[in-house]
Amino acid sequence: MKTWGSIRTTRLALAAVLIGLGTGVSLRGENLPLVESHRIVDRSDERVSVLSNGLTVILKTHRTAPVVSAQLYCRTGSVYEQEYLGGGVSHLLEHLLHGSATPTRSEAESREILNALGGNTNAYTSMDVTCYYINSGREHLEQAVNLLADWITHPAFPQDAFDREWAVVQRELERDLDDANRQMFYLMLETMYREHPARYPIIGHQPIVQTLTKEDIVGYYHRTYVPDNMLLCLVGDIDLDETIAVACREFAGFARRRMPTITLPIEPEMVTPRRAEKRMKVNAAMLQLCWPTIPLTHPDLYALDLLSYVLTEGESSRLARTIRDAGLTYTIDSMSWTPAWGPGVFGISARLDPGRIETAVAAIHEQIEELQRTTISPEELEKAKRQKAAEHVFASQTAESIATMMGRDYLATGDAHFSQAYVANIQKVTAEELRSMAVRYLVPQRQATITILPEDSPSTAAEGPAETEATSARKIVLDNGLRCLIRPDPTSPVVAIQMFSFGGILCEDETTNGLSNLAALLAPRGTNTRTAQEIADFFDSRGGTLTGASGNNTLYFRAEVLKEDFGPALEVFADVVGDPTFPEEELRQYRLRVLDAIRRIDEQWRSELFAFFDRHFYGDSPYRFHMFGSEAVIEAASREQIADFYRRWVNGPQSVLAVFGDVQPAEAEALVRKWFADLSAETAPLPTAADQPARTVPELYVKAKSPDRRAAGLQIGFTGMTIDNAADRVVMDVLDTIISGYRFPTGWLHESLRGGDRSFVYEVHAVNRPGVLPGYFGIYAACHPEQVNEVYGIITEQLDKARAGQFTEEELEQAKTMIVTTELMENQTNSNRAMQAALNELYGLGYDYQDRLAERVRAVTMEQVRRIAERYLTVPVVAVVTPEPDRIDIGIKPTVTESD
Repeated sequence: MKTWGSIRTTRLALAAVLIGLGTGVSLRGENLPLVESHRIVDRSDERVSVLSNGLTVILKTHRTAPVVSAQLYCRTGSVYEQEYLGGGVSHLLEHLLHGSATPTRSEAESREILNALGGNTNAYTSMDVTCYYINSGREHLEQAVNLLADWITHPAFPQDAFDREWAVVQRELERDLDDANRQMFYLMLETMYREHPARYPIIGHQPIVQTLTKEDIVGYYHRTYVPDNMLLCLVGDIDLDETIAVACREFAGFARRRMPTITLPIEPEMVTPRRAEKRMKVNAAMLQLCWPTIPLTHPDLYALDLLSYVLTEGESSRLARTIRDAGLTYTIDSMSWTPAWGPGVFGISARLDPGRIETAVAAIHEQIEELQRTTISPEELEKAKRQKAAEHVFASQTAESIATMMGRDYLATGDAHFSQAYVANIQKVTAEELRSMAVRYLVPQRQATITILPEDSPSTAAEGPAETEATSARKIVLDNGLRCLIRPDPTSPVVAIQMFSFGGILCEDETTNGLSNLAALLAPRGTNTRTAQEIADFFDSRGGTLTGASGNNTLYFRAEVLKEDFGPALEVFADVVGDPTFPEEELRQYRLRVLDAIRRIDEQWRSELFAFFDRHFYGDSPYRFHMFGSEAVIEAASREQIADFYRRWVNGPQSVLAVFGDVQPAEAEALVRKWFADLSAETAPLPTAADQPARTVPELYVKAKSPDRRAAGLQIGFTGMTIDNAADRVVMDVLDTIISGYRFPTGWLHESLRGGDRSFVYEVHAVNRPGVLPGYFGIYAACHPEQVNEVYGIITEQLDKARAGQFTEEELEQAKTMIVTTELMENQTNSNRAMQAALNELYGLGYDYQDRLAERVRAVTMEQVRRIAERYLTVPVVAVVTPEPDRIDIGIKPTVTESD
């Protein structure tokens, strides 16, 4: 049931929502009374109602935080576009409707209201659905529904908005040409579907998109956006009766209209193997083996999904052990994609050396044949079932995720709780049914082999109960100095276990850059008492997760398990953290994967731009390094070097452990004291950086790319602050939000570069990046190469405006609301709360800093924002990565010009 392929208004995301079809005529009529026609589900905490105009409404109470998620769905997407197939008309229409002008308010007025609500909004289009959503505090529910209803039921479609969004989509199409993952997705669709409209990209083909007119869009809107073709889903801290009254009031006058039926063509059966190959600027080959399968409601759904988990879910899965860990691929994954509208695809994907494709494919076939010959063990079957059950629990923690799940389930199957029944049916699958899936579907004569190859490589052409409230976190300190935060939260049967230590590139130099990353990746791959296989089996068999990672300032481990597995999981977690052995064979495998990740940095404009900027901005600071490491260090690293680095930095006094979730505090504390008592108490002095002289003149660094790169990246940065400078950080967050929004793109930059009739960039954002050592405040953008100078000029105008303190009280209040609302939305899960608390404690802010953040934000004054802008927005460092370096003329002489 894994999903693929949706396009958001402001960013790409792979999330194809599985629902039905329909077209019709939609006009905002006179304000007729609107009432509930009937209820499909009627419970104290949930309601599914059909209104008298045909609009379906799902309501669900979820009170982990005082927030609400409002999501409005329309059954329209790329497979239902009829005469516009391949034109991306649903996607372009979504661009126009989200935040649209209406007879009652302008786009600017909508943005002002959105900012007051917190600015947590977006929209996306998939193959069969378009979704618009607003997440906000519960007190803003009525305004959120009012906005959605206003946009969708009577848009004005001004010509300048059409021209602007039409141009934005052109830039998105151009950007996609450099995105290997998206090109692989398009190639898969075109290969697997010969007749079905699923073969067309959601965004469309550019020559067809360019023919669309505003009249086309308006006509398509009138026949698809009708009440019977739509679903409103409202989940969060709500009262059901009050909320249904809001829905009836806001959608009154949304008249019922007819819906002509669309019949999709039947995809002919695949009877012979297929092959497709494409060449791009990538450093490793990308491979997909695909087989046609079934739609969502087919009874084989459950066994096929479990088969995918047996193959690749978790470190102990079959293909992870026999293919990836054998060195045949860098990555390995699989999915069973079963859409509601027609036959799906079972796929196995990998990234690997081009010279190993034939060997890897043969090895994958061997594993498939083994599954076809013999049944899997009861332990392996139970592990896959637990993983699936845990997946459902982990995906049901926030108001937004629950609203998405219920909306998706209802539109795809008519049952808002299909996912719950799905988990129950998963548990009924037998080992013999799994074997029969491999025999029935994974057959050579119906296999498609799809590859993207580096340009210079040879061709492969050959062959629910009532909730209770959480309590505050409590801090204990062990004798070895380890600080532990325990926060019981029974609202979800999940426990997050996390430990953060100082590490990352903060603690590296030229000779050690990359050791922190290797240490974090390798620690879960074996201890003195457990093998990598045993550790992976433990978490996979319980549906849990364990990962190690390294960032700018920390080396950390994060685990998540169901509550009944907490005790044993904490023991294994402590063993991994306290006694890793960094096995030589594991190092050999991970060395190849990290080297591949390093070589991929320059394949994507954003990661290449950030790395290029950091290298030149930071001078002697360790932040000039990349967190993946340098190729030279990774290639030469020994397990002894990795162990020495790890034991230097992972110790009690310089680490924080967090246990957040459905635990008994006394029991959790006893287990922590038992399993973490032996962690070293020795500390290492934190690195320092020499004071950098203040920059007196702007600096420009240019990197020239090959002419076939279609996008240019621009980054502007200013010397920033340290993490523990809480006073300046919170004010800078407000300034940042006024300039560019908070997580979601809005603010001055978005309006000046993408608002009105402007479409200069397809992405622009500001970021405040403090560190243990001084960081930076920066702005980055992506645009057409010939527009770099103009984009830089517009950004500079906005920075000048900020330096001059030209903020309004309304902008200040909207920014503060946006921060508070977004932080509430993003900290609903135990995992996110544990991470925030542990990091804040480690950095000296106090584990309860997040609890006081809203108060700090609300206290920010206009004068403080002006002072911060004057203090930090001083002399810029500018980095440009472009295929047309000779065009760069921004009034700054290049300090350095590089080329690939």
